[in-house]
Amino acid sequence: MRLDRIVRDERGVALPMAMMVLVLLTTLMLAFAVLSQTEPVIAHNQMRAAQARAHAEAGFERAVWALSQGVIPAPIGGAPAGLDPLSIPNLNDVADAPYDGSVFIPNGNFGGYLVEVKNVGPNAREITSTGWTPTNSVLDTRTKAHRQIQATVERLPPFALNTPCALCVRGDLGVGGNALVDATTDVSCGNKKGAITTGTVAITSGSAEIKGADGNDTPNEEGSDYSQNQDVAQFDGITLNAANFKVLRELAKKNGTYFGPGYPNGTAASSPAYTGSVTFSSSNKVKDGIVFIDTLSGNDIPTDIAEQNLSDFANVSINGNPFVSGEFTGWIIVNGSLQISGNMAINGLVYSVNDFTYNGTGTGEIRGLAISQNVRDTNATSVSSSDSTTTGNSRIKFNCNNINPPSGAPLGFALVPGSYRELSD
Repeated sequence: MRLDRIVRDERGVALPMAMMVLVLLTTLMLAFAVLSQTEPVIAHNQMRAAQARAHAEAGFERAVWALSQGVIPAPIGGAPAGLDPLSIPNLNDVADAPYDGSVFIPNGNFGGYLVEVKNVGPNAREITSTGWTPTNSVLDTRTKAHRQIQATVERLPPFALNTPCALCVRGDLGVGGNALVDATTDVSCGNKKGAITTGTVAITSGSAEIKGADGNDTPNEEGSDYSQNQDVAQFDGITLNAANFKVLRELAKKNGTYFGPGYPNGTAASSPAYTGSVTFSSSNKVKDGIVFIDTLSGNDIPTDIAEQNLSDFANVSINGNPFVSGEFTGWIIVNGSLQISGNMAINGLVYSVNDFTYNGTGTGEIRGLAISQNVRDTNATSVSSSDSTTTGNSRIKFNCNNINPPSGAPLGFALVPGSYRELSD
């Protein structure tokens, strides 16, 4: 047979080709057979992981609910009886069971969670929630999955519960004329002192009275009616932080009572330019709710005096007949200094980041709480230039209900943006 014919001869090719195809198909069949065994396992693992994550989310939401409703019991050494049931006194203290991470809480028929609530600030809590499916029991031999999430939640300070005083001053306080600072008018949220200061208290008139809820009618008793030269930590639970300010700014803008850059008249406007100085009077009245008077820049005032710009502070004067409703109800927050004079009633919270001066007349009074944080003048010691002054016929009468957050303000805990994360084992 000629060589070229042998080369072109295709007889006998079908068998080896068929064998090669058979080998290839067999390999593919074996691969699919292996996948058919592993894919269901992978799918079930993914499902269990998703279920565990869902349980962890449920545990987190339960903790937020329990915090906001005040049902989390205080640990040993926590809040006194009758006060805030979720108050945790020391940094990194953990709430009692079942919110200490030790109790497995079933969530339906296919798993549950463990949740820990830790104190990370006066009004902030860190929640760590671990979701398990179908259970976390070592006695259960079924395949298990778990996922852990962690986030920080925070609330506006519960002023009624946290405040130790009717008039709280970080700095010096001068009380004169016929002024009255009275904490005996409402003890439903605890017995408060009339005034607490980190500096000195000067009572410059025999008619001026500071009265604490100390069980007697004798005013001006140091240690029971008022306390001076106290540690600044007394103010931790009643100090608004940057996150609180952000929330309050937005609420005031919605209410039409934000005064700051771009909002010179409490409503969005481009002119006239905001100067930082605001006067509320009969010709410029303000309505109820959260009233926020901001710095000239719209930025928070640094706590470090070296970083402060005094010209940036808000300077607010309230006098005459300044309220739309006659008597104001709500919160007045001043990112700077505040002066109140005249015959008017304020039902709620008066909060000044710097100095506060109150010179009342007639039957006007503050029924709620007054706080002067004095970020600029905490070192003042002279009574003549005291950080906070209450003179004339001024009256501050403590009222628990009046200082609850106004309508529209969040009452419970909310997620701190950027704090949410999933933890690895």
